[in-house]
Amino acid sequence: MAAWTDHQRNFFLARLAETGNVSDAARWAAVSRSGAYALRLADEDFALAWAEAQGQAVDALELEARRRAVDGVVQPVLYAGKPVHDDLGDPITVRHYSDRLLELLLKARRPDSFISTEEAPDGEFALLDDDERVRRIMWLLDQARTRRDGSAAGGHLGAAAGPATDGL
Repeated sequence: MAAWTDHQRNFFLARLAETGNVSDAARWAAVSRSGAYALRLADEDFALAWAEAQGQAVDALELEARRRAVDGVVQPVLYAGKPVHDDLGDPITVRHYSDRLLELLLKARRPDSFISTEEAPDGEFALLDDDERVRRIMWLLDQARTRRDGSAAGGHLGAAAGPATDGL
């Protein structure tokens, strides 16, 4: 492994902090990608600086995601592929917000509050409103009474009760 100059280290780490991409940072520093990984293994200080640079790159991505989600992105209104202008000749624009990015940011910061249906302890039942929960519970109670009454009268349970998803 050829020794890196301080200039190459600084260039590599600055570009890694900016882009988060090892290949790009290595090109900018005029070093090999594999040499960068080898130096990270051999030099603890460089490894710590590498981790810090990657953290900075992720922070920048998070800021950009937040900007797009909260502040939105202004885009021109197009008609037939061409910008639409108002009566004064100024381009008409619309601000678009990213609900998906907002969701991802919230899930990253508050994972316990924003869990998916599959991850919820009660499955989809936990995500239902109170009226729907009551409706489903009442239906289940009604099904249980029907089975009980059919059983007491000597009736056949399978056909009378129907499939478990009836009414839901």
